[in-house]
Amino acid sequence: MRRSSVYALVFWGALVALLALDWVSARPYNRFAEPPPWQLGQPAVEGAGHCAAPLR
Repeated sequence: MRRSSVYALVFWGALVALLALDWVSARPYNRFAEPPPWQLGQPAVEGAGHCAAPLR
């Protein structure tokens, strides 16, 4: 086996291992936990929302 093939296998093996580790250790992402883009930088107002916001 050529040296470049070994380096390629090590690289792809390390990449797959890193992705697997990230997949196992990551918390699920809740896309409804952040404000809509037009509200970024504004204080939160209780009871205000958008018609497409999820129900609580």
